[in-house]
Amino acid sequence: MPFPLTDPAWIETRDFLKQHARELDAILAPNEFMEFFPGNYHYNITYLLPPSHFDYVVIHKGMVAEIEPPFALEVLRTFQPLFANAVFVVFAKQPPENAPKAAGVHLQPLLNQLAVVEAQQRGKVKPIRYGVTITTYNRPESLGRSLPQIRQLGAPVVIVDDASSPENAAANQRIADEHGVPLIRIPENRGLPNAMNVGIGYWLADPAIDWISYFQDDVDVHPDLFKILEKIQDPVERPILAGRDALEHPTFAKGSIAGYEVLFKRSMPGQHLHAHRDYWAGVMPIPTPYLGAPKPTGGKPGQGADEDWWITAWSPHAIPKRGKYLICVPGLVRSFQITEQGSTWGNISERQEDGQPIIDAALKELAVPAVAKADSVERVERDSRSDPCGNRPPDPPLAEPVLAGLKVLVDGYNLQLTTGTGIRTYAVNLIRALTVLGADVDVLLSRNSNKKDPILDEVLFFDEQDVGGRKLVENLMLVKDLLKSSVPSLYRAWRREAVGEVVLKQGKFTEDFIQLARSYNLPKCYSVANAAFNLFGRSTQVTIPEKIDLWHATFPLPVSIPGAKKVTTIHDLIPLRLPYTTLDNKKDFYNKVKRSLKDSTLTIAVSEHTKKDVLSYFDADPDKIVVTYQPVNIKPLDATPEEIGDFLKRYRLGYQNYLLFVGAIEPKKNVGRLLEAYAALETDLPLVIVGKKAWSFEDDLGRLDYLFDPGTKQDVRLLEYVPGDALRYLYQGAYCFVFPSLYEGFGLPPIEAMTMGCPVVTSSASCLPEVCGPAALYVNPYDVADIQAKLEQILGDRPLRDQLAETGKQVAQNFSLKNYLNRLSAAYLRAIG
Repeated sequence: MPFPLTDPAWIETRDFLKQHARELDAILAPNEFMEFFPGNYHYNITYLLPPSHFDYVVIHKGMVAEIEPPFALEVLRTFQPLFANAVFVVFAKQPPENAPKAAGVHLQPLLNQLAVVEAQQRGKVKPIRYGVTITTYNRPESLGRSLPQIRQLGAPVVIVDDASSPENAAANQRIADEHGVPLIRIPENRGLPNAMNVGIGYWLADPAIDWISYFQDDVDVHPDLFKILEKIQDPVERPILAGRDALEHPTFAKGSIAGYEVLFKRSMPGQHLHAHRDYWAGVMPIPTPYLGAPKPTGGKPGQGADEDWWITAWSPHAIPKRGKYLICVPGLVRSFQITEQGSTWGNISERQEDGQPIIDAALKELAVPAVAKADSVERVERDSRSDPCGNRPPDPPLAEPVLAGLKVLVDGYNLQLTTGTGIRTYAVNLIRALTVLGADVDVLLSRNSNKKDPILDEVLFFDEQDVGGRKLVENLMLVKDLLKSSVPSLYRAWRREAVGEVVLKQGKFTEDFIQLARSYNLPKCYSVANAAFNLFGRSTQVTIPEKIDLWHATFPLPVSIPGAKKVTTIHDLIPLRLPYTTLDNKKDFYNKVKRSLKDSTLTIAVSEHTKKDVLSYFDADPDKIVVTYQPVNIKPLDATPEEIGDFLKRYRLGYQNYLLFVGAIEPKKNVGRLLEAYAALETDLPLVIVGKKAWSFEDDLGRLDYLFDPGTKQDVRLLEYVPGDALRYLYQGAYCFVFPSLYEGFGLPPIEAMTMGCPVVTSSASCLPEVCGPAALYVNPYDVADIQAKLEQILGDRPLRDQLAETGKQVAQNFSLKNYLNRLSAAYLRAIG
């Protein structure tokens, strides 16, 4: 249905998108929008791509029939209408800040149409249709064993032969013909990702197929596989499942769904993967560097991403990226193997209890998966050696000293601050973890000093570092240091020696910092490095009198250590993603991150979402960016509710009788909208805000004056500073924790709350669904009404509150110190490689 480009409704809609959408945002709209928005897709793609692929969906009220009904209904459920006129309605996945709401008079006609569509869909009771893809390569014996079992499942099958030898290809074709199954033979072996792209694409081209099961050619299958999976699968909540467990892929929890024992995973092997067509459409094709070229570093021809990891974990549309889990139903599939020779895969051969390989045993029916009484989720205890992301075992030591003998230097930029910051906490935990792993750790500080007089050196080191009123002298010294820093051999740090009790430090400085005072120091070296980078675009080399193996910058710094490899941690790209929420010099920040990615042997990201952001903004090698997350050191109280309640009386609070927010009061934390949502609640539970007043706090706290007056029953308590132990009581005693942040790199406060058994209501933005998983109630952080609704939901549903609290304890185990040590040691071993 083309329409004239002079139509006022079209022009109005186009101008709205030009105002709010970015140039390359993915937009579903009629083709007429393509000229202005290169990321435009037409409606006929809705059978293939899920709504989550798009940033905006523009629905022409006269073209609703051209959109797949499930797609349109999912948009209605998960997107927010921003704009409507007589012809168009614009929906957004993540509404921009201050975006308007669609006018009801123009929105309602579309809602009426979609209500009819929804009723029609409910009236269509059609059987679920499955399609099966099998890939094979030089193993006709395996195919001959697996194909008859898979055919008995009752679904149509296609076989993809990845260029087997002529003899084996002929045997495969005979087996396929015998069972009436089509076989696609690829003329040249291009690796399993390419074969899977062909086989899954075969079924995606058939809109009648709802679910697609992929099998390798070396599997035995349960005869009721589809009947069992049909009771568990869900296109939205559980869109990808697997029938075979593998110890090398960590299990985060176990439970039961529809009476069957299940495992909650974030990655799975590729022997069997079963997914809804929308999920397959979102993760396919598996990227390959070409069609046919060998892998640059050797290995299987045509191999790009590891196919199983891409499908289950790495793709931007993989289920863990949505904060959810893959579901494994162990016992539905098992693998066998005749020989590794000539095969694409090197699967471990499964054996029977007597040690006999399965391939040599008589074929027999697999056991029905263990049945549980009701749907549940429970903690899983595992041997940490087989699970680098699992729960901490109670008995073994935290970690082996795998970094023994490694000399590591960590920047002290944030460590030397006397007030806490998120990066300071990260640096403290990093040093503790490296020490546990056996590394010899030092810190490079940049405080005032005097090399000639030890006593004066001690005084200047612990003095306030802002000299104020001495700008001329300070600038002259900066010029002197800039000149010196251009010659690395002259720009040297030295190790400080403590001088007794010359300075009384207790009460002002933490024990951590007092210990760090014996590390290396070079006055104002970070100021000099930043100035040199801004003025000349060069990284500053700081010479250390001892050999350093690895220099770890806890955030992007233009500093290098001669002879040492560099590792940089990137926490977030908030200054680039939400530039209006920070005071950073955005050009400076961008260039420092870009330079750090270039200079670092390895970059550590604190979440997959941060890694994704880095790859979106910079031309970086994804293999050189490793996600370690962060550890959570806070520990639950061994206290009764009565004891917690007694402690809370000092804050005039009752046990589970208040809402809690923890974080700096600054634009990105979204405190203003939280206050508006709280003001609209019918509750007398106080809202406790724990956090320092940061940049632009007046804008948020200024709302207190007009939202609340002495007659309102709501009560907002501001606690700027709370000691660590008191914070544990506040977490554990709260009814729930509310954290509607606009953007986070990791999101430590929600994990702390979950660790303490406090249920979480948090934002659906950035990394928060990734780290909180199924243990949180999610809100649109830009929608005050949604924040209010979710708070009303948890306040009115005590069983939901208790369920989230229990699930949160399990999810928080993913970020234990043990798991962090495993991830950190793997990253360091890779860096020093």
